[in-house]
Amino acid sequence: MHTCLKVLPLALASLPAFAVELSQQDLGTTGALVSSCAGMATGAFPVEGGLFDWRAGLSNCNAAMTTTPGQQLTASGAYNQAAPSVQGDAHGSATYGSVGMYAHFRANNSAGFAAAESTAGWTDTWTLMPANPAQIGQNAVVNFTVHLEGVLDGLPIGNSYTRIGTVVWLNNVPGQNFRAQGQGQGGFPFHQVIDQDLNFSVTVKLGTPFELGIFSRASAGVAGAGPNWFSEASSDFASTLTWQGISGVSVAGNSIGYTLSSQSGVDWTVAYAPVPEPSVALLLSGGLLALALRRRR
Repeated sequence: MHTCLKVLPLALASLPAFAVELSQQDLGTTGALVSSCAGMATGAFPVEGGLFDWRAGLSNCNAAMTTTPGQQLTASGAYNQAAPSVQGDAHGSATYGSVGMYAHFRANNSAGFAAAESTAGWTDTWTLMPANPAQIGQNAVVNFTVHLEGVLDGLPIGNSYTRIGTVVWLNNVPGQNFRAQGQGQGGFPFHQVIDQDLNFSVTVKLGTPFELGIFSRASAGVAGAGPNWFSEASSDFASTLTWQGISGVSVAGNSIGYTLSSQSGVDWTVAYAPVPEPSVALLLSGGLLALALRRRR
């Protein structure tokens, strides 16, 4: 029996917190994580799900991870420097099937490559069994969708970048991706709204367990270090990236019937759909009860 991808919020107080950056490799075979940092970087763009390119001792990170479906994670990081001035902050959230990320910075370019970033995602171990047992061991293409929504902004001063990236990891190897990026420069702002479904596919062997992960990073920072001017940008995807379910499984181009099991117990064949907070649910049920009594009278 599948566990529907509808999750109840759990208490945040019991969550372990880490004053370090976490990556896809920290999760193992199943789990969700969020890692938010700000500070001074080298100017590179590591793959989403991997560690960022922070300079040693010049960043502040906080992170959380869980293997419990439905458990809500949050993490924030901030970095401030007086001279040359740097102000960066990031925060994010994560659970199985849904993540949110936000990053903002304002810095003097003479400080170097100042940046802020929030990475979030999940991994789970799947097994797909074909309805036709004769197809066990054959390669199958799994098509699925995630929805990404947010805004990239770079102010028309200095030279900043704002970026969002999403990567599919299959058996600990990064694969298909989506990335959008822009720069705010002297006199020229950058603004991009993203609200779209991202369609991905992976090729797996039927009947054999495999690890599938989705990891995303919102980042903003200085695009070119050196001149004595200020840059500012934000990448706001706090409202969020969500799993939309499997759209189909095919062998040699033909759709097949299948069943899915996962190590977490989550049913990834359906879209993520959060359950209302308990207080909201009580209000809703109370309102429905009052309406029913009114109609009965």
